[in-house]
Amino acid sequence: MPEGDTVHRIARILSRELVGRTVAELELRDRGRMAELADREVLGVEPLGKHLFLHLEGGWSVRVHLGMNGRWRRLHVRQRRPPRPALVLVVGETAYVCEGAYRADPVRTAAARRHPKVARLGPDLLAEPPEIDEAVRRATRPGHAGRQVGDLLLDQRVAAGIGNVYKSEVLFECGIHPRTRMADLTDAEVRSIFETAARLMRLNLLTRRRTHVPLRRRPTPSSQRLWVYGRAGEPCLDCGAAVERFLQGDMARSTYFCPTCQPEREEAGTRE
Repeated sequence: MPEGDTVHRIARILSRELVGRTVAELELRDRGRMAELADREVLGVEPLGKHLFLHLEGGWSVRVHLGMNGRWRRLHVRQRRPPRPALVLVVGETAYVCEGAYRADPVRTAAARRHPKVARLGPDLLAEPPEIDEAVRRATRPGHAGRQVGDLLLDQRVAAGIGNVYKSEVLFECGIHPRTRMADLTDAEVRSIFETAARLMRLNLLTRRRTHVPLRRRPTPSSQRLWVYGRAGEPCLDCGAAVERFLQGDMARSTYFCPTCQPEREEAGTRE
């Protein structure tokens, strides 16, 4: 699933290639060809969490949520396009095709941040500067006390942009077991989690291939980019214990951890 850094990276590329150019054709999977949005200049491309907004002149924008499998492709305008793409935007001789996305729909630019799917988002950890204090405040609300930290990190209402890969990798970096209840974490630990996530996501903005190992000093094989995610049964790169996997949360998302580097703790129900 595309995570926050991926969406920001896509926004940078699209901004560089589209801003200032005129849309010749715009087609949405659920609405067909949008003639009323053609012949408009692209004014900006804005990432908000896992949402992407293409802002057009005349007060219109297109919101794209990549979902689990969304991706963008550049095709020549005469090339065959994939079936039922979420969005096709033609500029000059190039068709920018977004396929597999969960949703793409038109919104009024003035109301973009009030869109129901966007207004409820927590702070974007890739904002400048990242709103760590607000993320910590939301995460430590009394209503979250009984939630497992690995489940909470995927809640985009707490902080926007963290996905399944970052969830596992950040908790490994912080030495925290993903089943730990929020009530059993100190405020300092919660802050460390979001600071690590923000730092790691910002680092990965600079590269196309996500890599999580640079935050640690211990040398690792040059081909190994992830500490635990997707490595169930393989030796931990820090201690050699076998990495474990379990399904977590209502969505049964895969969670990876090292049982030695991230030991389970007794439930204490206190926060300092």
